[in-house]
Amino acid sequence: MALRDIDSHTKIERRTIAGQEARVYLDPDEIHVEWRPGRAVYLGVRVGDRIKDADRDVASPRIDEWEVEEITAERVVGRSVKTGDRREWDRETLERGLVVGNYATNLTEFATVLVHEIGVHGGRDPYVTVVAYGDNGEKYGRRYGFVDADDRTVEFRDQDPAVDRLPTEMATVFDELVDGVLVDDGYTIR
Repeated sequence: MALRDIDSHTKIERRTIAGQEARVYLDPDEIHVEWRPGRAVYLGVRVGDRIKDADRDVASPRIDEWEVEEITAERVVGRSVKTGDRREWDRETLERGLVVGNYATNLTEFATVLVHEIGVHGGRDPYVTVVAYGDNGEKYGRRYGFVDADDRTVEFRDQDPAVDRLPTEMATVFDELVDGVLVDDGYTIR
């Protein structure tokens, strides 16, 4: 059961999905769900995106996949990548299915990016972590170490395996995004 708590400017409906708060943006042309706002998972679908009939971590040639052709306030229409057959979903059912892992979508943008400076921890030197949240529900992190303790110059240390799996185009977007937020936050990258 959804509580109809809708903000008049952003038109966000608050729902409970899988026992957690979900903020569902009511834009009739695209799906945007922010699930568990305190530990957010971002999901977004636009015309041209893909919907997979499985959790994002599952891969098999038997899994159906559709390209989204239409999104309205009530429904989403896709065309099978394999057969060309048309499929229609009730929008709210698809939004819920994306959150609980019945469906997955491809990464088309990073919903938000956070920079965390971590002090000395567990015998490790201070470092900076940048986390980008994809609109496919996945997080992508990269860590930088300080070059000098008295300076805000950082250098690459390591990154999450999810970053290594990014397609070339999205890897470039990720690199530019991370570099930009670090510079905006006053860091120099070496």
